[in-house]
Amino acid sequence: MSTTSRLGLNLIAPQQSQKQVSFNEAMAVLDQLVQPTVKSRTTTSPPGAPAEGDAYVVAASATGAWAGKDGKFACWLSGAWSFRTPANGWLAYVSDTAELAVCQSGAWSSFVTNGGAGLAKLGINTSADLTNRLAVASDAVLLTHNGSSQRLTLNKASAGDTASLIYQDSFSGRAELGLAGDDAFHVKVSPNGSTWYEALTIAQGSGLVTLPIGQLAFPAAQNPSANANTLDDYEEGTFTPVLAFGGASVGITYGTQLGRYTKIGRSVSVSAVIVLTSKGSSTGSATVTGLPFTAANDGVTPSASIGNATGFSGLVGAILATISPNTSRFNILYSNNGAATALTNANAANTSQLFISAVYDV
Repeated sequence: MSTTSRLGLNLIAPQQSQKQVSFNEAMAVLDQLVQPTVKSRTTTSPPGAPAEGDAYVVAASATGAWAGKDGKFACWLSGAWSFRTPANGWLAYVSDTAELAVCQSGAWSSFVTNGGAGLAKLGINTSADLTNRLAVASDAVLLTHNGSSQRLTLNKASAGDTASLIYQDSFSGRAELGLAGDDAFHVKVSPNGSTWYEALTIAQGSGLVTLPIGQLAFPAAQNPSANANTLDDYEEGTFTPVLAFGGASVGITYGTQLGRYTKIGRSVSVSAVIVLTSKGSSTGSATVTGLPFTAANDGVTPSASIGNATGFSGLVGAILATISPNTSRFNILYSNNGAATALTNANAANTSQLFISAVYDV
């Protein structure tokens, strides 16, 4: 007897007697397979007192009248079990687990679960579970507006819980941002998924930004900003101050020759100590060269503070220092009745000392 290709329904042949038998059998199969609902897909042996129309997906390693029928539809019809072999993609609602199951390669698996008011889990191109109830495997995910705005909300139960985004490498955490254990905003990173470093915290009550590591790194080469309110550089280090007379330092030797600086944005703070053991043979006006940055060429001449100066003679007033625009040197002078006079080699001795500090812009 011929049957249909998909559901195996008996076809009525020409001149067939008792056509109603084939028709009734086909109707019984349709009743079993159309909008199928099964009581369970984990039962391995036939129930003792099935009701007419009871249906099951036969579980693996079935016994009794179901032996050898694993994965098939079993339906109690007219006092006997009727079996149907599902094709790939057939769906059935499973009553005892409130789930929709799908057949693939002869095996049944959960497609989506009912979960009451909505889907309890959903996997798109991957498997979801009861922890990761929504799982998506895709090169990209788009969440777009439905008319105007688009907001993604992560909600947690209480302040001590966590609502965050975690970025992973091969399922090992590398970065996390969100409300991690309190209501402040946290940014964390990890080299291995187990050791975490908190880089930044923003207080929820004030917006105060805290750097728990205590360091903020700028590039070695400054990327200057035209915005006067933008911090664009930080650097600290040392330099070597060099005393010169008339631009030369022939024979000058030092007991101490140290300098340090801190640069924040365009502002540089410097401190230097010079202790001579010989002033050498160069002559002319005194300067101290070697400043770490060239002063801004904007017409402003920064002044320096001389904290201590010993071993100088022939002076009328206090020793002074300035930094000429577009240079990286101190000009050493002294006060002379309201005017500034250049200090020279004639005022210095082999044991002269200078302690200088200044703040200037670059």
